Parts: sequence; C-alpha cells; structure tokens
Amino acid sequence: MNETLTVKVITKDALNDKMRKNEPFQLVNVLDPQYYHLGVIKGSKRIPLAELDKRYTELDKSKEIVTYCAETSCSASRKAAEMLAAKGYKASAYEGGIKEWTAAHLPVEQMPTTKTNTTTTTTPTGKTTV
Repeated sequence: MNETLTVKVITKDALNDKMRKNEPFQLVNVLDPQYYHLGVIKGSKRIPLAELDKRYTELDKSKEIVTYCAETSCSASRKAAEMLAAKGYKASAYEGGIKEWTAAHLPVEQMPTTKTNTTTTTTPTGKTTV
C-alpha cells in the first residue's frame, strides 16, 4: 500500500513571519543548481530534490524544515517535504517559491554566476572583449 503523506503548506507571509521572529527552523532550497540564478531565499540550505534522499541527514531533526522550489507550479517542495516527513522530520512546503518571494521584494541571496565557454575576441578597434 502506497500512502501519501499530507504535509503542511505555508504561505509567503507565514514564512516571512518565521524569519522575522527568528523562529528555529531550517529553510531548504530543493531546486537543481541550474535554477540558482533565480535567487535563493536568504539563509537557505541548498539540497536539490534529486540529492535529498542521500543528504537529508545534514538537516537537524529537532527543528521544523521548510522546503521551497521555484513557484506554485513546481511540485519539488511538496515532494521534498513529504520525503522528509516520511523520515520523521517535521516538514512544511512553501509552494510560492523563489519567484513569489522575489516578486514581493523579500530577502534573497544572489548566487554568483559562473561564466562557461568564454570566448575572447578583439574588435576592429583593438578592444578586447570577453
């Protein structure tokens, strides 16, 4: 029998209140690193959903875990919270994601961008560009 766990879904305002009140919880970004350019909610731990089953022990079981992903259409935050709840963690999902959070101008950390396949060219005026 495959039973789906029901996890609590929290809103942007509830998450922001937790942060402002310095409540003891852990915030986990479950997006793949290729999406970090969207921003990361300040104070988040980054554990992609694909790695969570191997890395969940990095989380403190005595604290509530709040997972998030990109936006409401992304199911990763709920899947992550269900996986953690099945392992005995108190887990909630913030399903508004980084897109809702940044649209509300709430605190984010911008991830450094990495240049790949950089090409150096010299313009006809002799100026070098990357």
